[in-house]
Amino acid sequence: MKKLTMKTLSKAVAASVLMLAGSQAISYELGAGFEASANVGVVSNYMWRGMTQTRNAAALQGGLDLTHSSGFYAGTWMSNVDFKFFPGADTEQDFYAGYGFALGDFAFDLKRTEYHYASEEGLNFGETHAHVSAFGLTVGADYSSDTPVANSDSALHYYATYAYTLPAEVGLTATVGEYDYKDAGWVGGTDYKYTYYNIGFNKTFWDINFGLAYTDSNVDDGNCVIFMGGDDYCGGAVVASAVKTFK
Repeated sequence: MKKLTMKTLSKAVAASVLMLAGSQAISYELGAGFEASANVGVVSNYMWRGMTQTRNAAALQGGLDLTHSSGFYAGTWMSNVDFKFFPGADTEQDFYAGYGFALGDFAFDLKRTEYHYASEEGLNFGETHAHVSAFGLTVGADYSSDTPVANSDSALHYYATYAYTLPAEVGLTATVGEYDYKDAGWVGGTDYKYTYYNIGFNKTFWDINFGLAYTDSNVDDGNCVIFMGGDDYCGGAVVASAVKTFK
């Protein structure tokens, strides 16, 4: 398989945006409650659940979403990645579909996500997700029957996120989560869990959402080396981001 570099990833994201422009026109003409959008962004470090996915390097990211007024939606999202133990996995592409609905002040969401990694099919896995949101607080969980990165039988991720708008339209987001691996082969076949947290601020200028966040975890240096290949890959990171959404 051809290696996907940052240059080709940039072209792919740009092509996605151009494709979206056409899909917006088609969706508008067809009506039927469909709406399409796209997003393109850069982050100084791709952090996911307290661990870097790029060995503390920057990432270019982009996605496409199709939603329906009924609450159903589907989309795809991609980013460059860099794992020490899986050098062939230079690109992550996620595919997801779900259904969201509201009951009074409460919003519910059910989703299935498939994670795919270029040239490292052994890393591919899926998750089933559910969350409920109300009054700025979101509580959710993700379940996977197979998590190759930890060589575990199953994994459960649960989290709580609170979002609040400060003066001057500055957004504040805080998250605390726990990742619980069952029979993780990389740590001797025992159960292993860790906690992570993230706090960040964001502000929109010129239709671009700029963010600054701090994320950390309680993964010790030894297990960080086992999981990620470095003792500084499991948190303690300040991440800057900029995301543009096209609708």
